[in-house]
Amino acid sequence: MAREPEPQWIVPLSGGHWFVETMDSTRVEMGGPGGELSFGNDQNTRPDEEGGRRGGHRSGTVGDEDAVLMLVQVKRSPVPR
Repeated sequence: MAREPEPQWIVPLSGGHWFVETMDSTRVEMGGPGGELSFGNDQNTRPDEEGGRRGGHRSGTVGDEDAVLMLVQVKRSPVPR
């Protein structure tokens, strides 16, 4: 499972479809230019009680055509303590 290093917008530029599978196993397929924007913000997820397979997310292409994506990271504001 992966986590974004910072919150980020994922913008499809060209190519095929792609997917994101969340830590609760929900899978969403998106795709192609002009497709849906996605906002990734799972930096603070934690492993589940069974040993950690569910922290973060999985993502990849659907089918044989690569998806070309632009990632735009945004800086998080510090949390007051």
